[in-house]
Amino acid sequence: MGRVGRVSGTIQTGRATGRGIVVQRPTSYTEARAIGEALRAGFLVVLNISEMDADEAYRLVDFVSGLVFGLNGNIDIVTSVVLVLLPPGVMVVDEAEQVTGSFFNQS
Repeated sequence: MGRVGRVSGTIQTGRATGRGIVVQRPTSYTEARAIGEALRAGFLVVLNISEMDADEAYRLVDFVSGLVFGLNGNIDIVTSVVLVLLPPGVMVVDEAEQVTGSFFNQS
């Protein structure tokens, strides 16, 4: 188990092939492919969209939402501009040892 910078909690992987953490700070949508490739390769991706134009940030969040859903992963929202993209078999547990909420289970 390891710590992630600004994410409060511990990372647990259900796969022995867990490769690590990639921090992405995109400035435009053209960086979406690199983000998608890291997630498909099994990396946990910390995505900071604070330096993006609002329209492009919305478009990127839409893209990664579909990608994560298609891979059976999950997204945890850390702040309004920081997301954690979780590949299948990885979950974030908060300091109270409770699984964090799912981006896809919002009602």
